[in-house]
Amino acid sequence: MANRFREKTAEPEIAAEVAAEAAEQPQQPESVASTGRGSKTARRIAGVLGGDVLKSRFVVRQIPLLLLVALYLIILVANRYKVESLSREKMELEDRLGYLREHRILMQRQYQESVKISHLAQQLESRGIGFTACPPYEVKQ
Repeated sequence: MANRFREKTAEPEIAAEVAAEAAEQPQQPESVASTGRGSKTARRIAGVLGGDVLKSRFVVRQIPLLLLVALYLIILVANRYKVESLSREKMELEDRLGYLREHRILMQRQYQESVKISHLAQQLESRGIGFTACPPYEVKQ
């Protein structure tokens, strides 16, 4: 209700400002003003470039919406950056996991070989055969 009252009281003020601006602007010759479409387009372009569009009531009423859209865009960009950084981190961790899996497999194989050798040495000792670290050689007769 208060907004409606304010708009009604502001209309005469705006009308007075528009009339004052019209009185201050020099009159264009009728040949330029009556060219039709070109003059309207020129006035629109001049209004956009001069900033008159930003003073219109429609744009002023839409400022909260524009600020909300700007806020959403900032949040969108921030989330996009966060997702990209998390994605990069995930890829780095997956690469590291692949390396660690390969390393584990290598270590398991080395462990199994050492277990086989120690197991074989225990079996040979239990039978009375000594286990040497030197390679076997052939005894000639």
